[in-house]
Amino acid sequence: MRQTVIPHIGMRIVKTAVAVMLSYAVFAFLGLTYREEYGGIWGKLGPLYACIACIVCTQSTLGQTLRQGVSRLIGVAVGGALGVLVLLLGPLAEGPGRVLAVGAVCVAGVWFCLLIRRPAACAMACIVPCVLLITGVEGADRYYYAAARILETAAGVLIALLVNLALPDNRQEETAPAPAPGKEVKPMQVEVKNTTKKLCVIGDPVLHSRSPVIQNTMIAALGLDYLYLCQPVARGEAAQWLACAKLAGYAGFNATMPHKVDLVPLMDVLDADAALFGAVNTVCIRDGRALGFNTDGAGFLRALAEAGIQAEGRRVALLGAGGAAKAVALKLSASGAERVTICNRTAARGEALCALDPLGRLRPAGFGPDDLRREAAACDLLINCTSLGMGGTEGQFEDFSFLEALEPGVPVCDLIYNPPETELLRRARALGHPAMNGMGLLIHQAVLALEHFTGTAIDAAAMAPLIRAALSAD
Repeated sequence: MRQTVIPHIGMRIVKTAVAVMLSYAVFAFLGLTYREEYGGIWGKLGPLYACIACIVCTQSTLGQTLRQGVSRLIGVAVGGALGVLVLLLGPLAEGPGRVLAVGAVCVAGVWFCLLIRRPAACAMACIVPCVLLITGVEGADRYYYAAARILETAAGVLIALLVNLALPDNRQEETAPAPAPGKEVKPMQVEVKNTTKKLCVIGDPVLHSRSPVIQNTMIAALGLDYLYLCQPVARGEAAQWLACAKLAGYAGFNATMPHKVDLVPLMDVLDADAALFGAVNTVCIRDGRALGFNTDGAGFLRALAEAGIQAEGRRVALLGAGGAAKAVALKLSASGAERVTICNRTAARGEALCALDPLGRLRPAGFGPDDLRREAAACDLLINCTSLGMGGTEGQFEDFSFLEALEPGVPVCDLIYNPPETELLRRARALGHPAMNGMGLLIHQAVLALEHFTGTAIDAAAMAPLIRAALSAD
């Protein structure tokens, strides 16, 4: 007999209620409750879309609230534009033509939002034009109506953001409560059917990879008909593997060293990040064509945002110039970092990385104690992209005194996730600095990869505790 679980009233529910009440109260206080006598846009304004935006956005973490809100604004703007364009057709959009128009705007809205990779915008891109067409709003009121929906949504997003800033987020505890003492955690199970689509990770070596645990955990939680495997592929055999993957009907695969660079010329289509980084870590196979993506840079930005750190305007000291450093540095530059200083032992390698930045925000520096102290003193974000301190390796920072040169409160990030707290992070925390390990990057780049593979929007905040539990149990 299945046991009914009653959800507790956690902070996420409280925040949603507070945001909705505030949205309604603000509009009611201003007298904006769809009062036609006001005329123009003001007469069309009310709290409905603001409340809807609050419900959606406060179900997300602080970092996701902004992304959800931007997506809703985009959806409303796209839907309003499509609706107005159809209304301009006049008699062609009346009678039976209205049925076709409703279908056409839905297709166009969803297609455009997916084209710009904003799946969360799809709903509003359909709802707004459908309401415009079906309610029979006429004349200038049509345009007032569309503008009012955009303003309402913007107000709701702002209120949701303020509520998420003001109230604590216990998402991890709410999403995945710890099992009762003595109760065994059920092992992850993935059902395999004849229709199951295959995914995998390739590399050399690769049998140590945690990707199958991470991806199969998400696949099981989402109920997707996929199976994620681990496939050793020797150095230099990426082309042969790609041909085999197409022949065997793989939906796609992830790639780790040494194949990321070798895959670039083999792709039929490269996304902007893969082309900029000169490396592919995610390949989708569709209709016999290989589409190459790189999720490392975007995954790192999502991990930063989750920790409440924005890249824009930052002066970054980045240690290392390898593949991970390249993705992080170039993505930080493209996202508006004021400057990114690449500290590397081999000067030529650091200079080569800086030369790849089309915006010229990267600059090289040395890796000696004096160099690190100087760059630490001038930065407001320190990121370690080297393997120093990684579990299973002997390398370690010889001197941590550069941490003492950091200004108070400067965040310190380490892309290493094993061990969870490196000596660098331990010492940074002891000095009072916010510290973040590489687990967030690992999770977010994996979420982005699965979104590419399946076309499914995934709530990373909901997946993170499940992935951490699966990794700790593995």
